[in-house]
Amino acid sequence: MLFAITIVVCVESQLITETSYNAIVSKDGTGNFNTIAGAILAAPDHSVKPFFIKIKKGTYEEYIRVEKKKINIVLIGEGMDNTIITGNRSFVDGNKTYDTATVGKSLSLYKCRFDGYQDTLYAKRRRQFYRDCEIYGTVDFICGDAIAVFQNCLIEARTPMARQYNTIIAQQRELESYESGIVLQNCTIKATPDLKKSNVTTYLGRPWGTFSRTVIMESYIDDLIDPRGWVEWIESANKSSIIRRPYYLEYKNRGPGAVTKGRVTWASVVS
Repeated sequence: MLFAITIVVCVESQLITETSYNAIVSKDGTGNFNTIAGAILAAPDHSVKPFFIKIKKGTYEEYIRVEKKKINIVLIGEGMDNTIITGNRSFVDGNKTYDTATVGKSLSLYKCRFDGYQDTLYAKRRRQFYRDCEIYGTVDFICGDAIAVFQNCLIEARTPMARQYNTIIAQQRELESYESGIVLQNCTIKATPDLKKSNVTTYLGRPWGTFSRTVIMESYIDDLIDPRGWVEWIESANKSSIIRRPYYLEYKNRGPGAVTKGRVTWASVVS
């Protein structure tokens, strides 16, 4: 079965020349497409070769969905601060969490920034890889049930809404037989300047799924993390705690937030 494979690279590679692109998207009319969606639609179906799409500097207000038949799509921007894809859909407006995504159906991402608040990055399912990325958010801002690996990423919690606390990771594994999990390796976890000035509590995560599984290894954790490390999943309807059996592994981390002495006892926290 074929699935959409989209490699989003938000910095231009020196290995790809201007003539190597199959399509160029620009806001100023210098490309052959003015929308990213239009360039993806023009790509051949079930391609065995990469289809390179350059996205020139600009802010693109559109929602990117890649059909299953559009495989080997490579999006290449001109840097995190230059090529920006933005949207404003939210759960409050009646959308399902997945349908709020600005960009969907991605597999490998390199030097991309994900800027949001709650549920910033939804790694819904299958295999996903993130390298040298930046992720900003508040509640459950890295979430989902994918086999997702984050390497060398900057992860920053920011100030949430009133009466909220921060949870960085909400992994969704529901069955013990599932092979899913979220891994952070050699990442930096810290607070944004506005959060540093507040008294908001921040946790490494909470178990969205019954058998939630998260590994944080060889990473720097700043002093924003509550000593408990992890917090229970609370249903907002009845404010009661759900019985869950999460597995959390903290391995060879460093920094003031990496001290595991005060971690919760209700979860399998291995250090």
